[in-house]
Amino acid sequence: MKRWMMAGLFLLFCVGGCGEPGNQVETQAGKQAGAYEPVETDIVNTHGNVENMERFEEFYQNVVDDVEDRIRIVSYTEEGDPILHDLEFDGNVLHSVRDSRRDTFGNGEIVKMSCENIEYVQNGEMADHMYRLADCDRKDADDSVLWY
Repeated sequence: MKRWMMAGLFLLFCVGGCGEPGNQVETQAGKQAGAYEPVETDIVNTHGNVENMERFEEFYQNVVDDVEDRIRIVSYTEEGDPILHDLEFDGNVLHSVRDSRRDTFGNGEIVKMSCENIEYVQNGEMADHMYRLADCDRKDADDSVLWY
């Protein structure tokens, strides 16, 4: 009987340990986030080095021209963790969703807000070039969008 119990436990541990790594990310706050899969249309900011800037400029111009559009900005932390920032413009309002659940040392949360505009700031405190959300329904959230 003990042999069967030991064999059963061994089998349970073997099967339980065979899950595919990378499907879920455990965050500091205990929330689960699916693994981030890069897409070629993402605007990627790695410590001020921006890839796909043309796409961001197109989005910015669409907001100015009241044309519906959406983008994803992926900013990497110093540790290499992605923070996803989805922006959707419906022709009137900018909807912002910032997902930091994959940031090992961050808050591990999703922050949503709606804003009326996006502004360009030159020679700001954070960087020489910065885009930030303006006229938002939340004043307690990070309004930065892209900096370089």
